[in-house]
Amino acid sequence: MRRSGRLLALALATLLLCADGWLSGEWLGNDPWARTKHRPEFNWKWRWAEVKSSKSDSHPKPQHSSGVEVRANLQAALDSYEYTLPLTQLRRGVVYTGSANRLRRVLHKAATDGASIKVAAIGGSISWGHGASQRGETDWFSVFSRWLIDAFPRASVVARNGCTPGVPTPYMIMCLEASVDPDTDLVFVEYTLNDAHSLGGPGLLGLAAGGEGALYGNRIVKDAERLLRRLLVLPNRPAVVFMHTPPVGLANYPKGHPKNPLNKGHRPFYMTSEDAQGALAQYYDVQYLSLRTAVYRLAVHTDTPGFRWEDVFIDHHPGDHGHKIMSDLAVHLLQRTAHDLLQLPYGAEDEHVAGEPLPPPMYPGNVPPDAPMCRVGDLFRAMVKTADGFTYVNEGTAEKPKPGYVATKPGSVLRIAISTDRSPVAAVGAAAAGSALAGGGGGGIAAATAAVAAATAAVLPNATPVHVYLHHLRSYTNMGVAKFRCVSGCRCKEVEVDAHHDDHTSQVFLAGLEATQAPDCIVEVKVLDKTSSGGNKFKVSGVVVAERPGAGDALSRMGTGHGKQFGLAAHADEEAGAQQLVFTSGGGSS
Repeated sequence: MRRSGRLLALALATLLLCADGWLSGEWLGNDPWARTKHRPEFNWKWRWAEVKSSKSDSHPKPQHSSGVEVRANLQAALDSYEYTLPLTQLRRGVVYTGSANRLRRVLHKAATDGASIKVAAIGGSISWGHGASQRGETDWFSVFSRWLIDAFPRASVVARNGCTPGVPTPYMIMCLEASVDPDTDLVFVEYTLNDAHSLGGPGLLGLAAGGEGALYGNRIVKDAERLLRRLLVLPNRPAVVFMHTPPVGLANYPKGHPKNPLNKGHRPFYMTSEDAQGALAQYYDVQYLSLRTAVYRLAVHTDTPGFRWEDVFIDHHPGDHGHKIMSDLAVHLLQRTAHDLLQLPYGAEDEHVAGEPLPPPMYPGNVPPDAPMCRVGDLFRAMVKTADGFTYVNEGTAEKPKPGYVATKPGSVLRIAISTDRSPVAAVGAAAAGSALAGGGGGGIAAATAAVAAATAAVLPNATPVHVYLHHLRSYTNMGVAKFRCVSGCRCKEVEVDAHHDDHTSQVFLAGLEATQAPDCIVEVKVLDKTSSGGNKFKVSGVVVAERPGAGDALSRMGTGHGKQFGLAAHADEEAGAQQLVFTSGGGSS
């Protein structure tokens, strides 16, 4: 991550660092990376027993791969990893497995000669690699990705780290396509820390408001459900795994403890949303891993050297040792699934269940919009209806792209077609509320269900405007001024943006509009015949449309909005180019 204080991601990370609740005190020393370095002296290798099964693999196989070869490849993957976390805690950290039909399909595919597998991670700064001494080498997803590539050498594996530091789940609901390929087979999701911080912690948002501590109507759980539904319907029907990490204060000692000399905030075991999110794992039959549960007994109950909080965490981010433990959990889940496939091969029932349509939302009416909400690059290009004087160019490189529509002359016009229609979402919520009220024989429970559904419908009235944010470049030479307005299908108050600033940086900023709801809203960007720099260059590179109408959208919760810097270098960066870590079979990382 770059050190510019202007970056939103770094600003949010700084807010987290200022939070009251991470490890602190002179007793920790001055080198957190040395304190939390990987501990190879704890390494051990699981000796999986060889499984002989009389059951045949009933799934059709390509001509170049037999059932015997699939079994041999699965067996080989069981002997390919050294764990650090002790066995008992390793098993405890895999909290929910369920039937794992989709994950079984992924492992069966990976063990098939010549198959192609795509894996992704989405989440915040932890899974991005913060806290690791060397991102791309010692962070958990990099360790896991390299294992996966080595464990299945006959498959073509692509592993993409699409994480965005400092942002909560609602942002990824909108901008999923910028982090996850549509043909992805397996996705890890890690937002527990960031979601807790985005709501201000358990004491700052009351239970009645659906805060972090609410058992019913929990806002974090509802956000997670909408993201999960977006993931589960991707074309390859991917397996999804929750990777839960402790929120700020949980990986710490209680006030008054000698290892908490500054009396920083402390959370007990139960004070996290991951348990409430466990209902989603069971409802949708997706897997659930817990760093909290994996480490807690060793850190708190037995005070085990090498696995205390200070051995695992730099602050509220894990160091190399903690990242290795997270990788242990992910690898163990996949190895357990491979072992299960050796006992009960992938078959027709797996295929049927993995391809089933989604059930209705667990929270009635809690569905994301179907329309595109976040587009950059070629996906944004597909939304442009008119480009008069604007040219689509990549001002970066293929490896570090900076794409967008660029104009240099006054009068140039760019028109983008978006959907600000949120009525289908509101209709689902209203229908769910009506259904719950009609079946009101359940007394208080039915009333509570109806209230949740009605609330979902109430906050999504068709008359409420939807926030639209256009990505545009701000720089220090030859930049011009443009007017943003709604010209067809919808209405909004126009805004004028000067793309020149005095800072010697080039960054993506946001121009915000509040548009009325419409399925075909045309937004125009027109370069004006005025300038504060002597030039008229104007570049538009993307759009974000709020998932929900009204105030309190995801970007405002992130501390950004109209006239502010976008700041997520993983999705848009005019300095170094948008960058995400990708690992490939035989190709290293990029």
